[in-house]
Formats: sequence, structure tokens, C-alpha cells
Amino acid sequence: MSIKSAVVLAASVALVSGCGEQSQTASNSSENPTSTSATPVAWILETQPENAISISEAKASAEEGQEIAIRGRIGGRKVPITEGSPVFTVVDMSLPHCGEIPGDKCGTPWDYCCETAEDITANAATIRLASADPRVGGLGELDEVIIKGTVGPRPNAEVLTINATGVYVVGE
Repeated sequence: MSIKSAVVLAASVALVSGCGEQSQTASNSSENPTSTSATPVAWILETQPENAISISEAKASAEEGQEIAIRGRIGGRKVPITEGSPVFTVVDMSLPHCGEIPGDKCGTPWDYCCETAEDITANAATIRLASADPRVGGLGELDEVIIKGTVGPRPNAEVLTINATGVYVVGE
């Protein structure tokens, strides 16, 4: 299996897994007991990158190797940040997470299980930090972030991987 095929397969599986399962409730990283306290790290940006675009806009126009800044929310699956892994997922801000739906009692609103798998895939991107665990920087589920980096391989229009050089946490 080629590396591109493996990336596509891993991203697809990651985006559609976890829906319907219950877990601890969190509305942001400060309430999420699995999130570590923020530690100064080189890839956390102090200044908001300019010209950030939506994930859906990036999926429509981004080309492999392009420098880019995208805005989204950490989520898209039950475990969007895997402990010890430099990879996590973000979802376009236009797609409401389950906690934004009045009356929804979802225990894991960041998994977007209230949306179809197709909508999640169309509005999600995979972020890869260079050998860094996102939790070390204090990132957690439902954090709104702007990712700065380079577009990775695009085997098809549904796949958007960003090799991140920096992450700005909106509202921090």
C-alpha cells in the first residue's frame, strides 16, 4: 500500500469512527480532564496568522506544497487527539458540533455524531505536527484554532492534510 493510500485510509477511518459512543462531557479544553496544562512550546503561535481560510475553502483550492492558514475546531471523531501522536483532526467552523444543537445531550459533542459521515469528511482536515503531541501544547477537544503550515499530499479532493508549523488558539 502506498503512503498516500495509507494516509487516505487512516484519515477516512478516523473521521467516521466514534459516533454514537458516550464518554466524559467537555465543552472546551479547560473543562476536559484529558487535556494537559498549557506548556510553552515552539509551535504554539502568540500572534494570529492572517488570511486564514475555512477548511471547505481550502479543500476546494489548496494544492500540495502550498503554504496555508486554516481555521477550524478540534474534533470530528470521538478521540480527535490521540495520546502521544502528532496527528489530530479539525472541522470547519460552519459545521455545528453536537453541543451547539439545542436540546442535544451528546456526551462527546466534539465527535460531530449529529452530522453525517459525508458532512464530516467534507468539512474536516488532518493536522500533523512535526513529532509533537498536541496535548503538550494544551490543545483539547472543541478548541478553535488557526493552523499554519504546508498542504500535504492530496490524492483526491476529499483529503486535506496540513503539515503544521504553528497553531494559534483562538480566544487565548
